[in-house]
Formats: sequence, structure tokens, C-alpha cells
Amino acid sequence: MSDEQGTPQENPIEPIKNDIPAVEPLQTPPVTPPPFQQPPPFGQFGNGMGQQNLPNATAALVLGIIAIPACCFYGIFGLIFGIIAWVLGAGDVNKYKLNPAFYTESSYKNAKAGKICGMVATILSILTIVFFVLVIVGAITNPEMYDNFLKGMK
Repeated sequence: MSDEQGTPQENPIEPIKNDIPAVEPLQTPPVTPPPFQQPPPFGQFGNGMGQQNLPNATAALVLGIIAIPACCFYGIFGLIFGIIAWVLGAGDVNKYKLNPAFYTESSYKNAKAGKICGMVATILSILTIVFFVLVIVGAITNPEMYDNFLKGMK
């Protein structure tokens, strides 16, 4: 046998010599927001889960408030505004009750107040309309009494 086959060759692996110096990790300062930075847009806090206003709360409140003095105009305008305020307010109150964490409490109170004002205005308007209908029917069925009433007012 030959020397080459009997003994394994021993060729140690020499480490590779790099001429590149070791790089130290960069030291970065802690990340802080710049001073006087504006807050993020609405709903961006907490993974975009900010509270919102109920969509029709303000409209229900405004219509409910307008509907109460509108009852004086023969009850028609008060009835229209009152029913709209009642429906809008009731819808928003139901939305709030389904998911109260999603909406603000102030918009819930506005919707509730608009609903109540709409109810009051609707009832007052119905009473006003009934009063005017009774006056007109009374004047038609008993004209002498109506004439005496008008003469007594002079």
C-alpha cells in the first residue's frame, strides 16, 4: 500500500483573515415624539377604536327644540318636526343601547333629549290640531253661538 492511501491527509482549515475591522452597533437615542406635535386624527387612539358621536343626535335635538314652539302654528309644523325628532332620537338611542362603548355619552344624552322633545311636541301638536278641529266643527254646526261669541269679544 502506498502512503497516500493508508494515512488520511491532514489539511487543517485555516481561518479566513479579513481586513475589515469589527463594526460596533450604532447607538440610537430613544424614539420620542417631537415637541408640539399635533395629536393623531380622530379615532386613531387604541387601534382606531375611538368613540364617535351618534349620527342623528344633534339633528334630533334641534328638531325637537324647534318643534315645541312650532306647535303654535296650527300644530302642523310642530307635528312634522316632532315626529321627525322622535324617530331620529329613538333610532340613535337604540344604536347606543346596542353598543354603548362605541358612542359618546353626550351624544346619547342629546339623542334622548331630542326624542323627549319630539314626544312632547307631537302630543302638544295633536292637542292643538284637535282643538282647532273642534272649534271649526262647532262654528259650522252652531253658527249662532259662534256669532254671539264673536260679538261678545268686541
